[in-house]
Amino acid sequence: MKQRYEGKRVRTLKVKPINNFIVISDVHLREPDDNITQLFLKTLDNILNERVSNQKKIDALFLLGDIFDFITGSKKFFLKMWKSVFEKFKQLKESGIQVYFIEGNHDFGFEHFRSKKLDEYFTNYGDCSIEFIHEKTGNIVLRHGDDLICPEKYIKFRQFVKSKFFQKITSFLFAGFFMHFLFSRYAKASRLQDVYRKIEPNFIKTCLDKYFLFYMSEFNKKINILIIGHIHVFINTYYKDTHILVGPDWFSAPNYLYYNEDGVSERVYCDNKIQKEFQLNNL
Repeated sequence: MKQRYEGKRVRTLKVKPINNFIVISDVHLREPDDNITQLFLKTLDNILNERVSNQKKIDALFLLGDIFDFITGSKKFFLKMWKSVFEKFKQLKESGIQVYFIEGNHDFGFEHFRSKKLDEYFTNYGDCSIEFIHEKTGNIVLRHGDDLICPEKYIKFRQFVKSKFFQKITSFLFAGFFMHFLFSRYAKASRLQDVYRKIEPNFIKTCLDKYFLFYMSEFNKKINILIIGHIHVFINTYYKDTHILVGPDWFSAPNYLYYNEDGVSERVYCDNKIQKEFQLNNL
């Protein structure tokens, strides 16, 4: 049976081959002046310096969703609030790094409210998955993952809140500062429920099985490497001959994923925290 994944909900952005790239996911920035934001800015500075000084080959930076605890690109309030972060994205882009922003379930308005200002910060952006060929390892797919590792009932809810109609209405009705106040507190309350730690390996496998079936029937090819975020765990394993990389989960332990031209991935931790690997296949 053909599964109801991706096709009617997010677009697939196909980009030219990329061999050296960085992935950052689930930072959940809350306030511009807090320690999390300062560490994130410092990390982006380090990435920029490595690129400019040729210490590390970096062709692209993928921001894999939930970079902010809540944001909508439709409101200038948020672009001003996070000016220091967006300007850092701009510097990275101007250095020659392709910068892609994928909406997570905490990010809104980038898909439906595209603008010249956002174009300054990102090579491309929106509610999408990204697909490209790596010369060494083949077909790579990146997506946030909230519509992949999820119960079926979440799909319709997601379709509604991600729709242009809903986002235009909420953008018209609510001021940016009110959105920040309300939805940031909702996000915090949601995390306190500790839902991510309840995820079981069998549930993840079931979701992956459905997605792989859909992808094969839709595109008639397999995924060699699938990189997702969302579920706040660290996974680096093979499942059904696909290399599964989940994370980097910055929220649990500030880090990013560096993938090089030889097909080798490295988790680069940004402070003294490290994250234990979630055992998907150890049942």
